[in-house]
Amino acid sequence: MKKIVFFNKTIISGGIEKCIETLSKQIYKKYELEVCYIDDSIVDENIVNIISQYAKITKIEDQSSINCDICVWCYLYFDYHKLKNIIHAKEYICWIHSMPRILPDCLLDDKDFVNDCSKFICVSNAVKNNLNISKEGIVIHNFINDNIEKLSNESNPLKDIPSNVLKLVVVSRISRAKGFERLYELVKKLEERNIPYILNIIGKGRTREQEYKELFKPYKKVTFIGYRDNPYNYVKNSDYLVQLSDDESWCNSITEAKVLNTPVVVTNFESSYEQITDGYNGIMVDLDNPNYEEVVDKMLTLKETLQKNLEGFTYLPEIDKWQSIFK
Repeated sequence: MKKIVFFNKTIISGGIEKCIETLSKQIYKKYELEVCYIDDSIVDENIVNIISQYAKITKIEDQSSINCDICVWCYLYFDYHKLKNIIHAKEYICWIHSMPRILPDCLLDDKDFVNDCSKFICVSNAVKNNLNISKEGIVIHNFINDNIEKLSNESNPLKDIPSNVLKLVVVSRISRAKGFERLYELVKKLEERNIPYILNIIGKGRTREQEYKELFKPYKKVTFIGYRDNPYNYVKNSDYLVQLSDDESWCNSITEAKVLNTPVVVTNFESSYEQITDGYNGIMVDLDNPNYEEVVDKMLTLKETLQKNLEGFTYLPEIDKWQSIFK
């Protein structure tokens, strides 16, 4: 049985960890898996417990020595030569979860690292198109939870909300980069127009969670729910998922919402065009010049059309591509 090691900075409630979790769940019966990390200052034990169902979890120390067949490199800011003396792999693969243009002075600029990695896995075409190295990227979209529809039917936490109330949900890390200033402006517009709404925010923040809780405190229709293993019953029973990020390499929550027939309000970062068509299966918000008046108008008038266009949407995991990578 081949041994595969995933290397990341830490283990938190983030996109990379979700990718490692969902991929590990698909392949753990065929491979010996280990997730190694270097920073234990912000480790989320809930996420550790979830991933440890499928993979061994190891905090790397200077004296560590780990042998494996394949090392999948997920963190691009670390001394590559130092890690090679710790993780001894027959093959190194780079899994790129962020847009390369926002990764200055990272390992993609290290010629030794680029030469030593046999493959560069990109989570979207947008990432691949921004990859400025001598090797071609391979696009493999992220997995989503394969029990998403079952989990979404466990209960309806919004069953007592009147039908005339606009039900919004955010499933995201709580941070500036995830668009919480834009979210605040959207909420202000809903309040100004006296539109009945609720907004449930599912997720945690690293440093600014309390700051945003204070910012939204005057608005009693906004609820910070915290991290949930199962956010899908909220997503399914909401009118819109809201994702107003500065940028995303590939947004899993958008795909999950589409599977659950929930339209998305999303900023027009580069990869969003691979997932959403404005006015067809979602609503685009301009990053540079957002018009929240227009966004609210669309939210109120397009919901049924968007939902109808999402009917029958399916998303199949590209497990065959990963198996080809690991063979």
